[in-house]
Amino acid sequence: MSHVKSFSARYADEGTIYEQLTKIFPMVTGITVIYQRGRFICTTPRELTDDEIRAIKAAIKANHYADEGL
Repeated sequence: MSHVKSFSARYADEGTIYEQLTKIFPMVTGITVIYQRGRFICTTPRELTDDEIRAIKAAIKANHYADEGL
């Protein structure tokens, strides 16, 4: 059974989100990240924990601020 979670982010953050999800689910195929109306809709094999959600949000924020320096 798949679970869905969405994250508000910029289009450029897709790689960051996917990277974090593959760290959480390293041997799993079928993880999807789709950009829709300013949000990334992620399908995962199980519900993400609060700590995992915080880690993904922190990675998005760090990536966002790193890109601002360009």
